Amino acid sequence: MLPSRIRFGLAGGLVAALWVVVMARAFQLQVLDHDTWDQVAIQRQGSTRTLTAERGSILASDGTKLAQTVSNRSLAVDPSLCEDPAALARALDDAGLGSAREFERKLRENSERRFLWLSQALIPEETVDELTARFPELDARVEAKRVYRLGEAASSLVGLINRDDAALGGLESEYKSHLEGTGGLVLEVSDRFEKRYEGLETYVLQEPERGGDIVLAIDSKIQEIAHAHLAHAVETQEATSGFAIVTRPSTGEVLAMVSLPAPNPHDLDTWTEANLKMRAVTDAFEPGSIYKVVPFAAAFEAGRLASEERIDCMDGVREVPGGRPIRDDHPCGIVPAWEVMAKSSNIGAGLIAERVGAEGFYRMEKAFGFGLNSEVELPGEGRGRIPEPSAWSLRSLVTQAFGQEISCTGIQLAMAYGAIANDGLLMKPLLVQETHAADGSVMERREPEAVRRVMRPAVAAAMRTILRGVVTEGTGNAAEVEGFGVAGKTGTAQKYVKELGRYSKERYVASFVGFAPWDDPEVLCVVVLDEPRGSIYGGSVSAPVFSRILADVRPLVGGHGALASVSAPGPTDEEGARRAVPEVLGLTAPSARRVVQECGLMPRFEGEGDRVIACRPPVGARLLPGGIVTLMMDEGTVEGTMPDLTGLSLRDAWLRIETFSPEPQLEGEGWVVWQSPAPGEPVPVGTPCQLRLSPDGSQAWKEFREVEERVAGEFASGTLSGESAPRRRVARR
Repeated sequence: MLPSRIRFGLAGGLVAALWVVVMARAFQLQVLDHDTWDQVAIQRQGSTRTLTAERGSILASDGTKLAQTVSNRSLAVDPSLCEDPAALARALDDAGLGSAREFERKLRENSERRFLWLSQALIPEETVDELTARFPELDARVEAKRVYRLGEAASSLVGLINRDDAALGGLESEYKSHLEGTGGLVLEVSDRFEKRYEGLETYVLQEPERGGDIVLAIDSKIQEIAHAHLAHAVETQEATSGFAIVTRPSTGEVLAMVSLPAPNPHDLDTWTEANLKMRAVTDAFEPGSIYKVVPFAAAFEAGRLASEERIDCMDGVREVPGGRPIRDDHPCGIVPAWEVMAKSSNIGAGLIAERVGAEGFYRMEKAFGFGLNSEVELPGEGRGRIPEPSAWSLRSLVTQAFGQEISCTGIQLAMAYGAIANDGLLMKPLLVQETHAADGSVMERREPEAVRRVMRPAVAAAMRTILRGVVTEGTGNAAEVEGFGVAGKTGTAQKYVKELGRYSKERYVASFVGFAPWDDPEVLCVVVLDEPRGSIYGGSVSAPVFSRILADVRPLVGGHGALASVSAPGPTDEEGARRAVPEVLGLTAPSARRVVQECGLMPRFEGEGDRVIACRPPVGARLLPGGIVTLMMDEGTVEGTMPDLTGLSLRDAWLRIETFSPEPQLEGEGWVVWQSPAPGEPVPVGTPCQLRLSPDGSQAWKEFREVEERVAGEFASGTLSGESAPRRRVARR
């Protein structure tokens, strides 16, 4: 047995060795391997979660942010620490965050949990501060939230983001990858009781990268205008739905696109699939009479129709093989082609379509873009249904001419009418103008793009004139905007009920498509209401909505394709542009139409007679170019007023007095220099009239003589030198 001294020495040495080993191991763990074990501890005490990148913004062309992401605090609670669930629930209700009953139920059902979301909606900061001060169990966490500036006015167009950061419909869905950016990764550290350590709450493992922006052609003011008027119409007409599109026809820019009903960004119950879709793009429908531009354009382009050519509309009834007779709501007999469009004759449209045949008609349908994707930048675009001629029945050509047996979308109609407004050139719809990177730099800028030429410019001009007549003398008079000169077409389409195998007599689609000014279009608008409960006609339901939209939009659209806040013309400029209502009392309808149109005004006829007995505004009133003169027609003798014929050719003078004096007494040749009765005198029918004409009596000669006399007077007074006077006279001649 070892002596005690040796045993104590060995024990001490062993203890010292163990101490050295322990200290060495501690040094290794705490110093040399500190970072490694620190990460292991963090991983065991925490969990990772995705850090969502800030989503890019959607901007209107005027800079308004239609959709943007903001930082805002959401409210959560530790239910186990909640001493008075009823009081907290009442406070949340008072703050407008939800139902007190529902909040109290959630708190009591989850009383054992340590974390519960109460509201992740956009909450005012002062509200969060007040609630967290009163209830310490609340936890306010900063989150990224999506804000929609125009609310329901643009929600179907822009789309929405739900609480799971998923894109629902609209541009949010179509441009998802560009807008959402790249997510980051964050590590949250807590103890086994899920309590987060101070100073060790999070570790950012990967920084998120913000998404890019997109800039639209949409103008926020025009979007709000279109929404306000469409919403009023849908409500007052008790329509099931509706949509409106506003475009610039020369470029294809979409200035507004509204679909109703639409989701409310603040009401999750309205976020239904039906509300989220943009009906103007997704829904195909039978267009009815607004489709009549197809047979007219086809016949004009083929040289088989003239505006004044007489068409026999068969007094409103035509037998066609394969079904019931074709009928017109406004029966008429033999009328000019332009009146077929103005009175919206189904029979006349069918007869015109038959002139070009199935193949010619089908080619024009496709040229307009019907049955083809417009490639507008929105999800779920419909193509409509345009069957090939091989699948047509014996009556398909006739019925398609007035918009049955086919279907199309609202955006297709907007672009097709835009081709008429744009001298026959079909444009691609331009909705997204630019895409921006996260740093604001422009990634892509899109310019207006022409798809194809649909018709010759002369044909487009003829179509615009005929569509102007729909407003001045036909079914679309409610679409007129004073001083803006609207052209367009009404549509009233019966809906086909598949279950019944026939067209409904109760369910209709009412529409109006048009543009203004008719002779140099700046803006185009489509208004469609589905199943209105009051009037069913597009002329009385949709045309007034169109008029109200354009009246409000007019100050916002300027010439040369630029949006501007354009002020009204000054008194001097406007007065100089106005035209006097000519003397037309006693004239026949064709004569009166020509006289009024020669003055730059548009006639509208009322009554069934063959003579003008009165006009509104009265003779001599001054209107802006394109203004409407209403001519009242009646039978019998008329006492009118002798017009001033001085300076007119014999042909033009005779046109103005043919109803008063069918065979005037003539003296001389050329232009009128004297007349009897004198201008302004009453002239009952049969009044003898005398005209004296002279080669020097034309308006141009009168203007020359006035200038020559003025120059001679200036020369005589010494105002002009002897050299300058002859030069001015020669130049004028």
